[in-house]
Amino acid sequence: MRRIMVAEDDAILAFIHEITLREAGFEVLVCRDGLQALEAMDAFDPDLLITDFMMPHMTGGELIKAMRSRRGARTAVLMASAREDRLMPSDERGDARVEKPITPARLLMAVRDLEARYPASPQFA
Repeated sequence: MRRIMVAEDDAILAFIHEITLREAGFEVLVCRDGLQALEAMDAFDPDLLITDFMMPHMTGGELIKAMRSRRGARTAVLMASAREDRLMPSDERGDARVEKPITPARLLMAVRDLEARYPASPQFA
């Protein structure tokens, strides 16, 4: 897993995620909302999408649904949100979840956990 797209409307949190992931050796693209992330998806071709749930223009759940309809399971998804999974439709959930507030250490641990859980998947090659 080398390329990570972050969809987060909180500029400070997005910056912290970007710095944390870049320092860990990942290529990172930050998008300020779900619509911007969807528009950049094919060109950036991320291995992992980290998305907030509540964002302007398109929720993280809507982004996940739209991405999976276009790309299938090629991109893993980490939902970074205070919203509980049980409150989201099953087709709008990520492969893993990290609850806000998120520290850099918890973010990196969640990303590493996804790498370990799906080592044979094409998106982690």
